[in-house]
Amino acid sequence: MFYVILGMGLLFFGLGFMITENNASSLLSGYNTMSKEEQEQFPLTEYLERFKGFHIRFGVLFTVLGVVFYVTNAELLGWHMGITPILAYIYFFYQTKDLSMKVESQKNSFKVGIAVLIGTLVFVIGMFYWSDRPSDVVLDGDTLRISGPYGIDLPLENIDSLGISESLPEISTRRHGISTGTVAKGKYRGPKGDYLLLIDKPYEKVLWIGRKSADPVLISLNELDEEKLLLELKESLQLDAP
Repeated sequence: MFYVILGMGLLFFGLGFMITENNASSLLSGYNTMSKEEQEQFPLTEYLERFKGFHIRFGVLFTVLGVVFYVTNAELLGWHMGITPILAYIYFFYQTKDLSMKVESQKNSFKVGIAVLIGTLVFVIGMFYWSDRPSDVVLDGDTLRISGPYGIDLPLENIDSLGISESLPEISTRRHGISTGTVAKGKYRGPKGDYLLLIDKPYEKVLWIGRKSADPVLISLNELDEEKLLLELKESLQLDAP
């Protein structure tokens, strides 16, 4: 995660130098779709000055805050990485509104862009709140019920293997789900296939549940005794306890 922070900060910082007057007609979003006449009306030089200044300052700020949260608060780090860039670009849109409005076709583009950013911000915040809901695990007769984000009802007859591990498999890709400093929930791809992760961080033990014709479920949740649940599942499945 530390290198992700540095990489994202470097990307934001580098954007300030990447786009110039020579390549703006190809790389600068909005400007590259204007007609020749509209490009002549647009104050490109002033816009790029603000664009560069914004990305330099934001790249530094994003990196500094990311490192601070990485060291002090993993939960805030997740919020920072998901929300700070959206807030920053909403600010930048307003900072350059006076320049965009000088071109008639950009007035609607400005409104659409702001609406998309605000909608994305609301969605991301909603996802963070949704993912922070606690998960609960209950063995209900012949079904293991897991509530909360990405919860499932797992019939015991679909379980074909059980185990406890002190670590997760190497994860290469998050197919869909939530991954922050405090949770990892959803479907993830590893070296041997996909996994359904239901993980509260930090974790010490991970309960592995293999499923017939489905992805394994890996569970490590706050307030859950994974070893106790393993014994209960083995008893229900009439397997020998370890």
